[in-house]
Amino acid sequence: MSDIILGMGEVGETLFGLLDERGFDSIGIDTESSKCKNYSENDTIENPEYLHVCLPGELTGFADITLSWVPKLQRLKAVIIHSTVRPGTTKDIQKRVNIPVLFSPVRGVHRRFLNDIKKYTKFIATDDEINSEIKSDLEKRFQKVDWMSTTKTGELAKILVDTSYYGWLINYAQITKMICEKEGIDFDEMWKFADEIHENLGNRPKMYPGIIGGHCVIPNLNLIEYENLDVIKKINEMYENFKK
Repeated sequence: MSDIILGMGEVGETLFGLLDERGFDSIGIDTESSKCKNYSENDTIENPEYLHVCLPGELTGFADITLSWVPKLQRLKAVIIHSTVRPGTTKDIQKRVNIPVLFSPVRGVHRRFLNDIKKYTKFIATDDEINSEIKSDLEKRFQKVDWMSTTKTGELAKILVDTSYYGWLINYAQITKMICEKEGIDFDEMWKFADEIHENLGNRPKMYPGIIGGHCVIPNLNLIEYENLDVIKKINEMYENFKK
């Protein structure tokens, strides 16, 4: 039996490494043939068990591409979406297939992704009850698993509790840095005031006031339509202009 990983970017490659390390036969598929693992175009995949979707969540036609692979993989047990996607995406895909479609966001810093994905609990969300065999299979693969009651809960958790919250914390560091520079005081010296509070209470983290870049915080905000969260982009742009 094989696990099929669709999309061999950072997430897919890391997931492939995790499953391989844990003794599961895996096949990596990507539009770039050089990234494929144990797979060549027009190969017939025998005995597929799980389809792990690791495509970019903002990809046009994400749902259709995912769905196009289901009929190609006979006797597939379930689809697991690991991509960060627009809330409601998983449920929309589930409506169009007869096998379980689950959502399981990834967590970790990209430069140490494999170590982080092993360290963190793997949250898996489902809208419907799934059989114990699938639960057992996935708990063997990820070892530390916590089940969420709806896929939208998981989709929002990734955007709101992970990347956007991180961006919000950086925003505050940006704001305080701008105030410090305008007032002519030392940012690091001022923030020493929070060290013992954070040590004792854990709620005064000092963040580095850099410009938010990369392909997580800002792009993920584009997957959710709440005007209040646009302030993260605005403060980041304001800080970027301030630093010029």
